[in-house]
Amino acid sequence: MTKSAQNSVSGVVTGSPLVGAPLLPTMLRLAVPGVIGSMIQMLLIFVEIFLLNRAGTTALAAVATVFPLVMLANMLSAGAIGGATSGAVARALGSNDLLKAHAILRSAVFIAMLGGTLMGVIVTVFGPVFFYWVGARGDVLLAANAYARVIFFGIPLIWLFNMMCSVLRGAGAMTRSALAMSSVVLVYSSLGFWLIPEMNTVKSTNEIMTIAAYILLVSYAIGTVAVLILILLPGQPIRFNGFKVDWSIAASLLRSGLLAGTQSTATIAYSLIATGLLGRFSIDWLAGYGLAVRLELVMVPVIFGIGSALIAVVGAYAGAGQRARAIEVAWRGTIANIVIVGTIGLILGFNPNWWCAGLGGDQVASHCGTTLGILGPFYGFFAAGLGLYFASQGLNTLLWPVLGSLIRMLIVASGLVWLNFDWFGRPEAILWLVASAMGFYGVFVVLGLRFWAWRTR
Repeated sequence: MTKSAQNSVSGVVTGSPLVGAPLLPTMLRLAVPGVIGSMIQMLLIFVEIFLLNRAGTTALAAVATVFPLVMLANMLSAGAIGGATSGAVARALGSNDLLKAHAILRSAVFIAMLGGTLMGVIVTVFGPVFFYWVGARGDVLLAANAYARVIFFGIPLIWLFNMMCSVLRGAGAMTRSALAMSSVVLVYSSLGFWLIPEMNTVKSTNEIMTIAAYILLVSYAIGTVAVLILILLPGQPIRFNGFKVDWSIAASLLRSGLLAGTQSTATIAYSLIATGLLGRFSIDWLAGYGLAVRLELVMVPVIFGIGSALIAVVGAYAGAGQRARAIEVAWRGTIANIVIVGTIGLILGFNPNWWCAGLGGDQVASHCGTTLGILGPFYGFFAAGLGLYFASQGLNTLLWPVLGSLIRMLIVASGLVWLNFDWFGRPEAILWLVASAMGFYGVFVVLGLRFWAWRTR
């Protein structure tokens, strides 16, 4: 019997060393590599933007056109269905059911191949229409199609990588997941600087985009091999012990994952609507708002890192039958998220120049500052809603966070109606609407979980 299978807390035998371990050291041990891994994943985005920016404006515009669909693939496979997988693994280990944990790994691989293939087919068929709808024309549209054609042919690789990393995170192996992501970034950076040409070369933009797409897929292929090796190394309790898919487990993961995926879709829609509303005023306002909300690229890794740790720890306690303790841990981790992210938001909300100065012209920086001054103090509510979404994946109570995300999107979408009234036709009014939606989102999720889904007697 493994060491993890021998742990016992309050008479409950558990297969997870997370149950009964000191909470603060355990959360730090899991959250720190989780935050680092999430920041490494964000680094991949910045490296890609830098390399394609060297290749010219058309290449940069083309990848920006395709980016929402690539981000959706990552959100579904790493955050939504991947998060449901992490939670299921944590609960299985908490209940000392290694056979179920093994079955979850096999089901995750199956779902990755199925989800990746379906998404690849859909984008291949309908992608050109979507790219045209979001504004790609001429050379940008041709380059976007060239890039997407390759990326979404190999999108199952990205799904497979993310789903297997989710299994590692559910088992508490945050460091191994971060190492796997590091291999992707390292390979992409090395090949990208070597093979992606700068402007004014003999290669056309379409050829450059095709090269960039193949480099990304090669990077994820090597990353998939890396995560497979990390799963097979000693000390990792979950193994490939066959090829049979447990259809009931796969169906359960898909039910929870697709419900969580509703939040991912609503989040992208919310972002597109808010950007579109501000873009109606001027290019400077659009640029200023875009620079301000990039602050979320700093905050999301913190929320995701702590959230990933919460999935593992909360799920382990829930699986061990200690639901009250699981809920207590979930609240404590969420408070940490609120304090860290809320403090950052408040500081930059009152000192927006610390973030906005030097990022654009005077007008853009001014609009960036206005945006942060209004939205900054509300980032704690954003951390509450998103942090509880991750904790809910450990407890399998996703309904309230998903409903909150949908209502947040609808509140911002109502701005499409309010714009017809003169008293609302100012950028500041739109920003206050976005801030109100953010605040409602956090309060709604907290109250829904506290008084309904997480009510304890």
